[in-house]
Amino acid sequence: MGTYSMAQVDKTYGDAIECLRRCCYQWGLKASGRPVGHHQVWARDAMISALGGRFAQDKQIEDAFQASIALLKDHRAPNGAIPNNVDCATLRPNFRAYADGGLWWIIGSAMLAPDPDVTREVLRWYEYQDVDQSGLLSMQEASDWQDLFCTRGKGLYLNCLYVIALRCAAELFSGDEAERLLRRAGLVAERINAYFWYAGDNNTLRHISNSFSTEGSPLRDSMGRSREAPEKRYLKEERYYLPYLGFRALGEWFDSFGNILAILAGVADEQQTGVILDFISRYSLDNWPLRSLTPAIQPGDADWRSYYGSLNAPHHYHNGGAWPFLGGFYVAALVKAGRGEAATLALRNLAELNQRGQFNEWHHGETGVAMGAQDQAWSAGMYLFASECVQRGRVPLL
Repeated sequence: MGTYSMAQVDKTYGDAIECLRRCCYQWGLKASGRPVGHHQVWARDAMISALGGRFAQDKQIEDAFQASIALLKDHRAPNGAIPNNVDCATLRPNFRAYADGGLWWIIGSAMLAPDPDVTREVLRWYEYQDVDQSGLLSMQEASDWQDLFCTRGKGLYLNCLYVIALRCAAELFSGDEAERLLRRAGLVAERINAYFWYAGDNNTLRHISNSFSTEGSPLRDSMGRSREAPEKRYLKEERYYLPYLGFRALGEWFDSFGNILAILAGVADEQQTGVILDFISRYSLDNWPLRSLTPAIQPGDADWRSYYGSLNAPHHYHNGGAWPFLGGFYVAALVKAGRGEAATLALRNLAELNQRGQFNEWHHGETGVAMGAQDQAWSAGMYLFASECVQRGRVPLL
């Protein structure tokens, strides 16, 4: 990897635009543009694609983004929840993997079609997901972008995304309402750092302390009973944000998307940003930019599930597969951190991966072999976004 010239990088930019065009449909931007693929308008896929696709200056693509925003809004639930996706054949909304679609809709609509009233309604639904009044969102298992994986409880990715969405929403309002949203974003960021950042000290109790229902000291509750903490088995001496916090339980793997979003959301400070990016490089997660996690979950591990089947085998799909759209976020994080040379190299690697897989959905995490659907919209859209970040030397999130 890394052998691509800047001319090949530029060619991939044009190819990404053509890929997005193939994903355009009368109801919006389909997740996939080939006969075999995902033929729904997905909230997260469409809005993530819009981060870079809005720079294409292509009316067909712009119309597809506008149609996507409208379709998702029109099929929201009575309580304000944005659907996970809407089927293009039946126009039937699906709410199963519900957790992050509304946040991406807020971000995408703020960029392209501001709607303060509906944004307010969607945000109210998210406030109800702060079930324990900790300031952090909770979710059911497998209900965010990793919709066939064990992330549950308070997810890192979900809450970092919440910070970004709150700040984007604040731009639509003024006065007390904008200030309230910014204060909430600050609170969420503060709680993420307090609960999720693992300091390499083998102390897991502080990460789950708020899941005990009785007050007391860090080691014992108010009745003198010992507080049990899960044993740290992996990455004991590393520093990073943990992927999820559950009931007296936590995830141990390094969640690439969650940690990258912590950087882009400004949750991670300069030192934490450096630690995260150095971790990614040291564990070669960017060989195929970017593998979703490390270490891969193995059969017999506490977070292994029978429903993983062969799709989520180690180094496949959500379980350590390499996702080009994540590679786009990685390039953006490098730019935000001021690592321009590394960002340019990562962009070249991403161009090569996208050409190899024809903007594939995902690749094998160890071999780089393309294994998902071709012409995946967010693979193309995030390549455009990564290119814009490198060219501008900053992250144009809005």
